[in-house]
Amino acid sequence: MTPATAVHPEEGEEGAVATFTQKRLAVWAVRLKVLGVLAAVSSVAEASQVQKVCHSGHLPVALWQGLPPSERVFAKLCLPAGETPSTVQLLVHGITYTHQYWDFPDPEGPSDRYSYVSAALNAGFATLAIDRIGSGDSSRPPGASVTLEANAYVVHQVVQALRTGWKTGPSSTVSFSKVILVGHSYGSFTAWYEASDYQDVDGVILSGVSHFVTMGSVMRVITPLVPAGLDPAFFGRGYYDPSYLTTRPQTRYSTFYFPGEVTRKVLERDEKTKSTVTLTEFAPFPLILTRPLDIRVPVLLFNGTEDRLFCGPSIQGADCSSAEALVATEGPRLGPQVPCIEGHVLQGAGHVLNTLGNAQEWFAVAQNWAVQRVGPDAGPAPGCGLWEAELLKQD
Repeated sequence: MTPATAVHPEEGEEGAVATFTQKRLAVWAVRLKVLGVLAAVSSVAEASQVQKVCHSGHLPVALWQGLPPSERVFAKLCLPAGETPSTVQLLVHGITYTHQYWDFPDPEGPSDRYSYVSAALNAGFATLAIDRIGSGDSSRPPGASVTLEANAYVVHQVVQALRTGWKTGPSSTVSFSKVILVGHSYGSFTAWYEASDYQDVDGVILSGVSHFVTMGSVMRVITPLVPAGLDPAFFGRGYYDPSYLTTRPQTRYSTFYFPGEVTRKVLERDEKTKSTVTLTEFAPFPLILTRPLDIRVPVLLFNGTEDRLFCGPSIQGADCSSAEALVATEGPRLGPQVPCIEGHVLQGAGHVLNTLGNAQEWFAVAQNWAVQRVGPDAGPAPGCGLWEAELLKQD
């Protein structure tokens, strides 16, 4: 399958192949030359698990500026074997998922076919996958206090800790000079706000998101939700106030995957590891989508062509039929100072990407972009020169 990719460097950028301004988006279709990164990432799916060293723990955080750090966010830091990278990818999941979305175990046996973490490590990066506040093993404050703004502020504190020194043991820390913020779905909403409000990351990868959500999309998500405290899957996990919601059993495929191809065993494991969302995380719709953004670092957009939550076929959904259409739709909404925006779409994929049979294509594109736009090394970020790509050729 030929990847579909679009590029928009800023006007005047050296090596630019197109111009991006508020008034005009000239869209170029390109095909990635993934080179060594693609070869390395693709090999991960066939091999046993990538060698990595991981440290799990909690970071004390505040929900709002001026409050004490009385909450805790769970995070899993993974490093490749050998020298510690200078760049870390901070991974932020969507609603009713946890950090496990980024390192999903293959239910068929040992492999990394569903592991974004392993792909990133194999490309030379470290990763930090968190449970968003209120989710998974992070603190569970009153649901009314878990908002998008709180999520963004918590992620900002995580970014700062990664730069100043992340604890890996009683007396050991590791720090990173560059941070790439990677989101999926509501995690991408969080990335919008964090990157705009705090200006403290070096690149942003947005997956499973757009500024176009139809009423049908909202109903697709809301209809299967029930109070988490009433779901047997959450019995024995402590108290969930009534504003904490989760999906009814056997609804995750129709809500998040349709019409993507996913195995029965993956769906079963997805059901067992599901998490929650709060009413207040939903409450601001559609204002979440209308707030002006001000992202000032390179951005990669990545959606499934059949994402029923954020894309068509409704005319009210974003056009995800091609990478160039996705960039043209989303580009103007990320702010006037984004230096370059690139896009890619995964053919046939629905909303969830990491656990599809062709997830390795998405992993490879993300790592190739991260290497060329930010870089895993301590030196200056490569920036917005020509992406390793070539114009699509007519077959």
